[in-house]
Amino acid sequence: MIAAFLLVLSCAKSTKAECSEDTPCAFGEECIEGQCVASTCATSAQCGIEQYCGTDNTCVAGCQEDSDCMFGDYCDTEAASCVSAECTDTHLDCALGEFCSPTGECYEAGGYYCRDCEEDGDCGGGGNYCYAGYCGVECDSQKDCPAGYDCVGLQDLSGNIVTHICFTACWLFEDRL
Repeated sequence: MIAAFLLVLSCAKSTKAECSEDTPCAFGEECIEGQCVASTCATSAQCGIEQYCGTDNTCVAGCQEDSDCMFGDYCDTEAASCVSAECTDTHLDCALGEFCSPTGECYEAGGYYCRDCEEDGDCGGGGNYCYAGYCGVECDSQKDCPAGYDCVGLQDLSGNIVTHICFTACWLFEDRL
């Protein structure tokens, strides 16, 4: 019976290697009170998105810094959670067909953008045109257009630009519009 106890004790002790400054642990382990203990992470880069490496070397939900969050979000370090950042630029921060409001929120452009049409009158007038079966909304510059749209010049038969409209490849995004 004593021999079996010593065998179990020696087996249990052999699963953890002793460590010190002179005898480091293997990769993926750390030295805790002279014993090598497996760790799941050493830095937050080894954890998934919206996770960070906690004090016990395990990945924990939340964040400690902005790089722990999805692109465009930031880390609220007091709450240790990722927060959606306010938009500042329509074309960088908002989704297809959205504008950035002065209060920092993206909102749907609505209106006639990419609406199906057969003639200019289907697009509400006011300088809007039916082009390639979809409405293009009049614009003066790129900032007049929602995210994913360009302010493009429409030409007459002679090649002269007669107006500019916000337009995108509407046929590619029909399921999203």
